[in-house]
Amino acid sequence: MKASFFLITALLLLFSCSLYIDEEKPDIFFEYKDFEVLELGSSFSDMLITKNGSLIFLADYSNNKIIKIKTEDVMEMQDYTLVGSHPSAIDLNPQESKIAVALEGESKIKILDINSLSIDNAFPISLMNVNDLIFLNDSILVISSLTDPACITLNINNGNQKSQSVLNGELAVDKNRSVLYVAAMSSIKKYNWNGESFFQDPNISDPYGFVGSINHFLYEPINNTILLCIRSDEENSIVQHVYSYNANSMTFSGKYLTKSAGLAVGISEDGNRVFIAPTDADDIGVFIIEFDYQTKLESNYYLSAGNLTKRGLVLHTETSYIYTLVNIPGDDNSFEPYNNYLYDLQRIKI
Repeated sequence: MKASFFLITALLLLFSCSLYIDEEKPDIFFEYKDFEVLELGSSFSDMLITKNGSLIFLADYSNNKIIKIKTEDVMEMQDYTLVGSHPSAIDLNPQESKIAVALEGESKIKILDINSLSIDNAFPISLMNVNDLIFLNDSILVISSLTDPACITLNINNGNQKSQSVLNGELAVDKNRSVLYVAAMSSIKKYNWNGESFFQDPNISDPYGFVGSINHFLYEPINNTILLCIRSDEENSIVQHVYSYNANSMTFSGKYLTKSAGLAVGISEDGNRVFIAPTDADDIGVFIIEFDYQTKLESNYYLSAGNLTKRGLVLHTETSYIYTLVNIPGDDNSFEPYNNYLYDLQRIKI
């Protein structure tokens, strides 16, 4: 009896001292070195890529400069130039010989040579708080503001400016550069160009149903579609989709479920693949989501090195790359002005 007691006691002691087995899966962490990242460490307001995918240009809002990135082989900063107070938007002319820069802090437009990044010309304009600009052709720019009620056009050859009957907002033009689309806070407007002035098209999108702020706005020529990334400014309204519209009729043509507001969008040259940067992270990180254009369903996910930003995505599907601006956690320095939420350039293989 005593032997049995000691045996049972020993067995209980053995089982009580056995190792605890954790059935929970460990968290997965990624470091920036796991990704192809060009360290830049600044806050950017806009980015664009050349048609052949060899050059990317960034508007460095916090350091008042335009940065030129070479993308062939290894990504590297090739050049930069100081342009003035807070470049808020940039655009390439159709010939890809000039870059137009909107300066929010100076109410000026500057024109840069794409090769040398030298400043060819500077134009004071009548708008305050310049928000966006776009080339209508090689000589005419359309410029919008966050606060002024109407857009202006600027002829970069002679400096002539003209106030247009065009509501301010984010800008896009069609493939023939004869139609201007404006994403305002409540709906999308369409304007036709007659060579001197714009007149509003009778086709207008339905209201969003909320007051919003535009993160990114894109015209896609293959399917003649407009893609809209918007967030709601209303406290009880949460946007979980990126919206698409027929560019002719301005009717709603579908939405892509991102579960949070889209920050930026890009589409492949064949018009079949839509790439969206959402605001919120997934369970293990922040992903670029690829959708099928026709079905509006997810087809792929691409893990980013950090948080994303509005207007912070361009792609070149001929070279099979997505380029995104990413804020890597722990990369910020809050002791200097404009040093919160600093971004680097990440390249992702499609």
